[in-house]
Amino acid sequence: MEIVAVDLGYGYVKAMSSNGKQVLFPSIVGNGYERGLMNLFGDSSRDLSNIHVKVQGEDYFVGDLAKESRSQSRIFERERFNHGYTHILLNTAIQLVTDENTNAVKVVTGLPLDFYQSQAKDFQASITGVQPELEWQSGPVSGMRKVAIEQALVFPQGAAAIFAALMDDRGRPVYADLMREGSIIGLIDIGFRTTDFVVVEMKQGGSFVPKTKLSGTVDEGVINLYREIRQAYKTKTGGADLSESYVDRILRDRELTYRGEKMDFSQVIGRSLQAITANIVDRLKSVWAEESDLFDAIFLAGGGGTLFAEHFQPAFDHRLKTIPSSQFANAVGYARLGKAVFQSESSDSTTG
Repeated sequence: MEIVAVDLGYGYVKAMSSNGKQVLFPSIVGNGYERGLMNLFGDSSRDLSNIHVKVQGEDYFVGDLAKESRSQSRIFERERFNHGYTHILLNTAIQLVTDENTNAVKVVTGLPLDFYQSQAKDFQASITGVQPELEWQSGPVSGMRKVAIEQALVFPQGAAAIFAALMDDRGRPVYADLMREGSIIGLIDIGFRTTDFVVVEMKQGGSFVPKTKLSGTVDEGVINLYREIRQAYKTKTGGADLSESYVDRILRDRELTYRGEKMDFSQVIGRSLQAITANIVDRLKSVWAEESDLFDAIFLAGGGGTLFAEHFQPAFDHRLKTIPSSQFANAVGYARLGKAVFQSESSDSTTG
């Protein structure tokens, strides 16, 4: 049976299956509608940017296409598992990374550290079982599919990313010197809406335990940068609004054409990155204090990991290690944890 790891981030959904497939798309859902012009574009309707599904007779745009919806939403509620859009995102991700004939999976996902203790059991219960049928109107999948989640595991974000930092795809240590008993390892996971930070202590045999008093969540992330860019655009244009797709272009190009003129955002982005970094670092320093000087390693992960890296380095004596494919760090961690747990359960049932 396929194991699917899904990181339901506030900014992007990251998912990967034990069959090797993986996917990344914005965590946005909007009300859908018929788009007659799509027939003119042929195979482009099968792209990841054109996810249009029907759920229980209702049309929804998912991911990039949701930006064209008249009513679009990211799920910022504290108890996200209660929101119908969470299940649409999860179900869409599962179907995108599983084979067409797959009708049952095991899922591994997670929650922010501050929500994990109070919500993990409810979230696990809410996603276990047969998922609503998706009728694909356009996107990489076609036809109607229904998938059942036979088992679900929920882990704390950040802690899962530690596995992506320390182990390779075959479960071998990437940093052998950090696997010693007693090693203290920190991780800063910069996401779209929040930044999780976690500290763990290595135990004998390669396992580790979180140090709760040194772990938590800061309510700052890439979204704060988006807000600064939007506000700067509004100021420069006399009050005009800016859609998210254009914010992404500005972050990539540092400029945008407005009424035929190049509008430069380099200074705005630079100042914002520095201010957001300072806010997050202040919180980290208040929790970690001098203990961070004794950490054996500190890793940087998340979609904002690469974006903020050069600004974080000076605050930690330029010793931060960036996890490869940092945006997928939690998904990779979920996949490795899930594989270990499910294989152990299978072994126990066989020997029992």
